[in-house]
Amino acid sequence: MIDFIQDKDDSEAKRSNSIKSTETRASMPENKDRKTQQSKADYQSVPGFKLVPEIALVESLPEHLQKRFSNALNLMHEEWGERRTWGEIATESAISPYHFHRKFTELFNETPGQYLSRVRLQIAVSLLIKDEPWSLIEIAQYCGFSSSQSLGKALKRELGVTAKHIREMGYNATPKETADFIQRLAHPGVQSSIEKELVKSMPTELVWYSERGMQKLKLDDPDWDTAFEMYGLKSTQLMGTTPIKQMRNKWDDIDAKIGNWQVAKERYDGTTPEGYYLCSDVYLVSHVAYSTALEGLFNAVKQQGLQLDVNGYLVEMIRHIDDDDVEGVTFSFQLPILTTQDSE
Repeated sequence: MIDFIQDKDDSEAKRSNSIKSTETRASMPENKDRKTQQSKADYQSVPGFKLVPEIALVESLPEHLQKRFSNALNLMHEEWGERRTWGEIATESAISPYHFHRKFTELFNETPGQYLSRVRLQIAVSLLIKDEPWSLIEIAQYCGFSSSQSLGKALKRELGVTAKHIREMGYNATPKETADFIQRLAHPGVQSSIEKELVKSMPTELVWYSERGMQKLKLDDPDWDTAFEMYGLKSTQLMGTTPIKQMRNKWDDIDAKIGNWQVAKERYDGTTPEGYYLCSDVYLVSHVAYSTALEGLFNAVKQQGLQLDVNGYLVEMIRHIDDDDVEGVTFSFQLPILTTQDSE
């Protein structure tokens, strides 16, 4: 069973006898959308439920193949602009291209080439939605496409949209519309995406938090990727809040905030109310996994017969950030819950 990581605010968390915490047993099975595979020795010490399809899939291999496939996945994500072929990657990982293609396809439900194209599109889509000040050719080259035309054709073929349409989604779409769109690039499973299958085992816990405060960051666009770029490992001092009532609005009409909670109380310029929160700590390395985890937590509220406090805030805190090339992050997702007394 995965334990929840405690920080300074967590020392005030109280367990209630009337509302029991609920956890499901996790079966060990994606900042920028860089979906890189860690070796077994690295990720075992990472806190949180691991919502990373590659970890689950590689763990099912015989031990002598795990290291080779992990190395191949590392190479796939190492330098997008190099445009390595999967055959070159297999050879460099000491696997015959024939055996690699056969085993990879059997394990991942897609060929190595399809996998590489899909995750490159994930990166491109995330950069376009964030509306990074990059030209289309710069995004294409960064993600390993030969030209902006090549990227444009891939977007049209796989997603049926243009790069301009995706950029506009960052302002005019709702969180759900964006999440549904991003899910089209999820890892294919047998009946649904592997992310959606894994999230069924995501543990949750009902926790009481006292009122929490933060000093808001002066960000034009308060998103986590920007915060990570500015604060790096110090992002573990940050907390994000999003009004539940506004989550059906377009992105430009949502008053989301990110702030530092590790400051003196007199410096607070934003607070979240005390109360119960349904929480889950999740290690992820992609926007697909991020949206899947949030959807899973909202579903857990219903499945456990709890009542969401629509006047409260979705709270997000950073528990852990990889300090290597993987760039994985452990988020603590927290949804406000009403008690019977609150709803009367």
